[in-house]
Amino acid sequence: MVAASILSPNVGNYYIGKGICSIKLLGETDYVDCGNVPAFEFLAKVTQLDHFSSRTGVKIKDFSAVTELAGTLTMQMEEITARNLAFALMGTLTEPGGSPVDENIHIEIFTDAVIQGAVRFVGTNDIGMRVTVNFPLVQFTPAKAMAFIGASWGTVDLSGDVLADQATGSFGTLTASVAESP
Repeated sequence: MVAASILSPNVGNYYIGKGICSIKLLGETDYVDCGNVPAFEFLAKVTQLDHFSSRTGVKIKDFSAVTELAGTLTMQMEEITARNLAFALMGTLTEPGGSPVDENIHIEIFTDAVIQGAVRFVGTNDIGMRVTVNFPLVQFTPAKAMAFIGASWGTVDLSGDVLADQATGSFGTLTASVAESP
């Protein structure tokens, strides 16, 4: 197998993504593994304001200014856990009568309209460079209907607005080590 590098051309730079996704909600101290996540995507959204010169008969675009930066994460989680269900139902886990929850899950639906936290993706792929991506502040919302009946594997689909961290102004970081890549 050809190793990844920072230079092109190199077939070792081709990429088949695999990895572990974890979420640390605001107020929590540790990241919690989301389980099997077959789809994890980041989409940058850049808004531009174009300027056109009016000095000739046909307007010519002579400048484009970036006026907004935003980003969205989409995640598809296959493991139907209490935590993942709470994300999908925008709810909070409750314990009936104040007793510990053993094998039963109780979620109060729509009691957590704003779900925010940090997201970490750690690459475990065998093809291409392994990356670690950290998003310090993401606001989550359900991205698809929660299918309680179906003919295929059930999923919890989330969308998240990537927000600038209020303390640092950072939207996140990506780090990669060519030496640690397969």
